[in-house]
Amino acid sequence: MQKSSLIKAVTGVVGLLATLPAMAQVEAPMPEAAPGTQNESAIDQLAPAAAGDRAAQPGEATASFGIEEIIVTSRKRAESIQSVPLAVSAVSGDALERANVSDVSQLSTQVPSLTIVPGSSGSKAIPTFAIRGQSQQELTILADPSVPIYINDMVIERQQGVNQTLFDLESVEVLKGPQGTLFGRNSTGGAINIKANRPSKISEGYVGATFGNFGRFNTTGMVNVPITDWAQLRVAGQTTDSDGYIKDVVLDENINHEHTKAARVSLALQPAEGLDSLFTYSRFIEDDGGTGVFIQKLAPGSAAYSTSPYATALGYQGALSGEQMLADQQARGIYKTASGADQYTKISTWDIANTTTYELNDNLSVKNIAGYRRVTGGNFDDIDGMPIPFFQIARDYDFKQWSEEFQLSGNTETLNWIVGAYYFNEKGGTKDYSITLKPATTSPGNQIPQPHPNRFPGWSLTWPTGENTSKSVFAQATQKLDPLLEGLALTVGARYTWDERIARVRNRSGNSTNPDGPEVCRFSRDLDGDGTDETPAGQVPIADCDVSFKKDFSEPTYNISLDYQVTKQNLVYLAHRRGYRTGGFGARAATQSALSETYDAEIVTDFELGTKNDFTVAGRPLRVNLAAFYSDYKDIQRLLTDPNTNPPQTVPVNAGKATIKGGELELTFMPTDHLTLSGFYSYVNAGYDEFLDCGVDADPNTPGVQCTDRKDQPFARAPKNIYSITARYDLPVDSRIGAPGVQLNYYHTDGFSSNDSYHPEQAVSGWNLMNLRADWTSVMGSSWNVGMSVNNLLDKEYVLPVGDVYTSSIIGVVSRTPGAPRTYLFDVRYNF
Repeated sequence: MQKSSLIKAVTGVVGLLATLPAMAQVEAPMPEAAPGTQNESAIDQLAPAAAGDRAAQPGEATASFGIEEIIVTSRKRAESIQSVPLAVSAVSGDALERANVSDVSQLSTQVPSLTIVPGSSGSKAIPTFAIRGQSQQELTILADPSVPIYINDMVIERQQGVNQTLFDLESVEVLKGPQGTLFGRNSTGGAINIKANRPSKISEGYVGATFGNFGRFNTTGMVNVPITDWAQLRVAGQTTDSDGYIKDVVLDENINHEHTKAARVSLALQPAEGLDSLFTYSRFIEDDGGTGVFIQKLAPGSAAYSTSPYATALGYQGALSGEQMLADQQARGIYKTASGADQYTKISTWDIANTTTYELNDNLSVKNIAGYRRVTGGNFDDIDGMPIPFFQIARDYDFKQWSEEFQLSGNTETLNWIVGAYYFNEKGGTKDYSITLKPATTSPGNQIPQPHPNRFPGWSLTWPTGENTSKSVFAQATQKLDPLLEGLALTVGARYTWDERIARVRNRSGNSTNPDGPEVCRFSRDLDGDGTDETPAGQVPIADCDVSFKKDFSEPTYNISLDYQVTKQNLVYLAHRRGYRTGGFGARAATQSALSETYDAEIVTDFELGTKNDFTVAGRPLRVNLAAFYSDYKDIQRLLTDPNTNPPQTVPVNAGKATIKGGELELTFMPTDHLTLSGFYSYVNAGYDEFLDCGVDADPNTPGVQCTDRKDQPFARAPKNIYSITARYDLPVDSRIGAPGVQLNYYHTDGFSSNDSYHPEQAVSGWNLMNLRADWTSVMGSSWNVGMSVNNLLDKEYVLPVGDVYTSSIIGVVSRTPGAPRTYLFDVRYNF
């Protein structure tokens, strides 16, 4: 089948599946658990499974056809994932542990259409998320992500520190496509909803440790205490330590070492009948080494090439020429670099949240979700990966946010509804130092350059701060239409959002004529207020190198879906949604006029046709979930290089229009009581309909303006094909032995473009990974669990994007960081 015909094929399969209930043996009994196994483990076996679903909590779900019914909250109420008329995947906390998913970047191996790569500075601690081809690369406070992260219902606006979440989890839910109403703020690509385990009324706990090669040693623990019959306390924590697997031959040490500490304290209260209040406090500290970058490609004629005027002036000759450094790196291989820079990532976060629900009666309840989060830290990364101070970035950041959401919901026999209001406020900023084109100096006895003590024309400071405020109201209702057709339901929701963005920019750079001289303003200014930037950059007094802007945005969003429950095990739905991501300001432009020029909000409208099914094949349970989507994407926000800046800087612009279409298939099959086969496949075909690159502040209608038509360039971070296959076998042994099992997973992703300013040399190759896991719970009937894992079993080499400025006429470099080689992990846990 040609990929271009996938949508037609998916649509045809959806129609076919709608007719299958009549042929399927839907009343087959659920298989009984074999000795030593439990039925509730079935869904946990789906680690990267298609249905991808989290294990339902006790009392929330019952097993069906041997595959457990999964409960999610993607519509702000608890319901079976098989009855939700939208594409959502979920993975339980236990399944994440078995798949060795210990940080956010590994979530992409568990869910279709999800891609997670290091952020624009290359730090894995600040990841970039993309769902169905929609992503955001800008990390300043003047821009917002298109795939927000929620932790216990509180939005996490900035990516820094999200690794704190992946321990003692109930589930991770991934909603795909624009979320028009309930998760409607800045959710044009989708949303990731992470839920920690809440306190229970059982006295329990555990302690555990994981150790492996590359100096890996992690610890984890949890204690749950029912204080009274109306108060429960849960305390959980985790530490991670690793020596890293990338060696800097200049420093003679591994540089991508990892050291984190995380803790979470949760208190659940039920002081009165119908009243439930959950308080959560989280703390996270990260102190890591650098990303471990190596140079992969160097553009002919760029500054480091021996024939360029920069190379002569800066001493990039002989052993320090670009050609020789690239050859030396290729000889070293991807797990060694000659950066010589003392890189680091330091992040500190803390947040507190409260969710309070009061049931006014059996059919009416109110809920309030409030949260505060503070993030501070910084990172220093060598972007080029060469043994000269060619292109480095140091970033400090400080963010604090407050959010409040109020909900009123109710239900009758035929109607479920919810109305609410939302408020969000964020303050903070970043200080980004770009250090480029320093002179190469050498230390005695070798050709390794040392940092030049003086500043050079290539250093610059991008210093944006700001305040973002968002207010919205929303409503959604689902009405059963049984009088028209039994099993038919209509869902209609709407949201209106008002956003205000206040920005302040104080960018400066080194003195171009005197490296030892004072810093100068990096942008031109209109000092007399006539609308013309008559004072050029470098001549603006530092006291006047300070501009502020304000802009309001507002948009309606909505979702409409019609779903038909053909039988209790088969659902077909059609959904239409409108999503919105607020606009903002570019923080790095070279003129005051360009800095003050806002980029518009982006809008996504989509249609999604899907079906969710539980069948039996020869008496064995089969789950098939399928979705096809078509998205119309307008005013796309993209980062393009500003040719007027030195060093080269990126500025967000509205790129035009695009169409994104594709499909997702998720499967789970249990051919025996002990064997579970699962997998997923996603196809994303993203293409621009219009994309004229006329520079960051140029009007294509102005005579003499030259524009580049980028309509045919690929979308960044949008691999066409992603698939995963998992086999899990639980040994049929007596329960007194425990529950041993083994799991094998294969994952593939196509290659993709890493940068919005596309060049073929910047393409990232696809990769294949195989992971193996063996575990044994309740060893010989005891309280001990043990396990062993091998990630990247075949030791495949693959790389992730970091710095892509190949198109810059000065820098012209492509750098990468290697994915992890084969790693061995051994874990032990004691439950009490």
